Amino acid sequence: MMNHKNSMEIDFYPFDFEYKVKEDKTYLHIYAKLKDNKKICVIHEFKPYFYVKINDIDTQELAKRLKNFEIETTKDIPKIVSWEETEKELLGKNQKLWKVKVNYPRAVSIISKELSSWGLDCYDTDILFIHSYLRDNKILPMTLVKAEGKFQENYDDGHNNGELKIPAFIADKIEQVNTESMVRIKYLAVDIECYSKHKEILPEQNPILMIGFYGIDETGNVFKKVLTWKDYTDLDYVEKLKDEKEMLLRFKEIINEYQPEIITGYFSDGFDFPYIRIRADKFNVKLDLGLDGSELITSGKADRNIGSSKIKGIVHIDIFKFIRYIFGKNLKTDSYSLDAVASEILGSKKHEVDLSLLAPAWDNNSKELEKFAEYNLQDAKLTLELCEKLMPDIIEFSKIVGLPIFDLIRMRFSKLVESYILKRAIEYNVLAPNKPGKAEIEQRFEETYQGGFVYEPTPGMYKDIIVFDFKSLYPTIITAHNIGPESLKCDCCEEDIVPEKEEYWFCTKKKAFLPVVLENLILRRSEVKKLIKEKKGEVKSLEARSYALKILANSFYGYMGFFGARWYCLECARSTTAYARDYIKKTIDQAIKKGFKVIYADTDSCFLLLGDKKREEAFAFMYEINLDLPGQMELEYEGQYPRGIFVAAKGSDKGAKKKYALIDQEGRMKITGFETVRRNWSLLAKEVQKKVLGLVLNDKIEESLNYVRETIKELNSGKVELDKLIIKTQITKELSAYSSIGPHVAVALKMEDKGIKIVPGMVVQYIITKGTGLIREKAKLPEEVKEYDANYYLNNQLLPSVSSIFLVLGYKEEDLLNEGKQEGLSKFF
Repeated sequence: MMNHKNSMEIDFYPFDFEYKVKEDKTYLHIYAKLKDNKKICVIHEFKPYFYVKINDIDTQELAKRLKNFEIETTKDIPKIVSWEETEKELLGKNQKLWKVKVNYPRAVSIISKELSSWGLDCYDTDILFIHSYLRDNKILPMTLVKAEGKFQENYDDGHNNGELKIPAFIADKIEQVNTESMVRIKYLAVDIECYSKHKEILPEQNPILMIGFYGIDETGNVFKKVLTWKDYTDLDYVEKLKDEKEMLLRFKEIINEYQPEIITGYFSDGFDFPYIRIRADKFNVKLDLGLDGSELITSGKADRNIGSSKIKGIVHIDIFKFIRYIFGKNLKTDSYSLDAVASEILGSKKHEVDLSLLAPAWDNNSKELEKFAEYNLQDAKLTLELCEKLMPDIIEFSKIVGLPIFDLIRMRFSKLVESYILKRAIEYNVLAPNKPGKAEIEQRFEETYQGGFVYEPTPGMYKDIIVFDFKSLYPTIITAHNIGPESLKCDCCEEDIVPEKEEYWFCTKKKAFLPVVLENLILRRSEVKKLIKEKKGEVKSLEARSYALKILANSFYGYMGFFGARWYCLECARSTTAYARDYIKKTIDQAIKKGFKVIYADTDSCFLLLGDKKREEAFAFMYEINLDLPGQMELEYEGQYPRGIFVAAKGSDKGAKKKYALIDQEGRMKITGFETVRRNWSLLAKEVQKKVLGLVLNDKIEESLNYVRETIKELNSGKVELDKLIIKTQITKELSAYSSIGPHVAVALKMEDKGIKIVPGMVVQYIITKGTGLIREKAKLPEEVKEYDANYYLNNQLLPSVSSIFLVLGYKEEDLLNEGKQEGLSKFF
């Protein structure tokens, strides 16, 4: 280990963060990588703090009370270290404050609670200590940082974990150098296969049979291994151990030797690592995987969807959570399964095996176990490739929001937005409002606001449709009209009222904090898009940055109306949608005055028929609209479509909102609102509907009729593959909370009877079988089904998926059920 007596400078890339309290002082432990790929732990002291408002307070008396402050605790006595006066803006008003520093992070909560009981207003009492450190020191994870200090041998953090496994650097000073990202990353993916006869998850009873590893180091070298404890294969990457305990010890040894910066899994927060931890505890195997000698930390939460697993000094990325919470909006798939996500993002799939055969194969020591080892390794490989592929997006989010990757990937959009605002608040000397209490949240739950305007379509087939969209409508409205809690109902601009909301207005003279922060996001994205277009810089990282900026900007509006937001402002959310309705209505009126026929409009988009007009006239209309738009607001061309179909709402002759299909000049379809994009419809219904839409949009009406009739014949004769009849439905709450039992709940209850853990968010798959009884009684797990109920799938899946389409063309359901021809509306133009 290095030893330098004199102070020196080092450049490093921080990737993981922890803090330790030692001798009444708090130290950040920043796990980092040098440019030569060696790891170090940079240790830097930082004092936790919070703010106390001192407006109209006798500060001399307060100072006496703080000097004599004592509070009884059983452990770790909280102390006030110091305080200093400062001034910050809170919701548009300047406030005098004391910044109160304490001895350790949890003391913030204890001491501020006591001061609040004195009648004092305290702020920043629930900001996570590491987040506060990064924001105050302007440190961005995974980027180049400089520190002054010296290396120290045999550093003792005072927590009895043992010696650090990497050199310790005690920093006197630390500062950001630039935003250059750490590009050479060492990854390791982990995946386990467990003994299970009925898909049950019982880690206390059932052993782990295989642990798959797939790693890539900084130079691109691949590491692959499957640990197991039976001799069934000669595959070179399979390593056989004596028993499960020895396998767990080898698991620990591999991670400690490989020392990746990133360890990844697919739902590893909720499954792999908690399962490994429970099995290791059973055999008294100490999983001291942390670079500080600490053990694997797994959540004790009952809901596996919200728990987390952590290894100190190694960033654990549950790539499933990043995809589900943040990146998923970018995907077409209706499932977040590893197979579906890998297929779309990577073009690769899992190996096909029947996991129900793993337990019997294990019991019989079958040669079949070899294919399960291959399956295990492939899962680890896909997981790693997903993590590596999405790493630019993760890093860009981390840099923009300024939070550790471990925390970032587990956040929902509201938390991401708030974290970004908190980061910018420091730059603008703004004090964050406190989080709402339980009573306030309950009150906010009762408050509502009207959404965007929808111009109802007339069902029919149309040709020569041109579509215009307002670019980033809600974000640009917020910035153009200075919508924020600080500017609401100012004393100087009462005449500039919000459309439909005479009781609301916003300041036109002084820019408010939130609109300024949002405008900066919009401008930054415009600059990034320009660089992408000009191909200046690494396009992959620029595209990732553009996506991160877009997601954050588009989430601001929802954040202000979110019940848990610090900067909650229902008036702001209501005003934003009111302006949006006003702009789209004005656009529709202007289009009609110009002689265009408007067939549909929804929130931020407007669909016009060209008719006898030329494309250039439509663009001239767009330019004219843009001349009158304020700020960054802009109507832009979305596309031209030779044909489009709008269908009627169910049980009505009125047009369905947000349900249409268009085909562009290259033959690509844009489908909105149809069952092809919904999870709880069978693959059969989706395939038939998509095929029919494609045929009718290409003016092949007769062919579409024949196709549906042939499919009905196949269905009735029992020839449709069972896989195409699987219905997937999500369990949205605890099973005991369901008042009515639908087929998905009935199947979930049966699964639970078999010992399979059912949690909210889980997707249940089932097929409706042939026989008598209620639908829920006929719903079975796919592996239990031999014959399906053709009548059910005909009347509840296939016909409903296409009947509204054919109704537009003049055909009723009975026309689809026989060979007889009807004239229909083949001349629909």
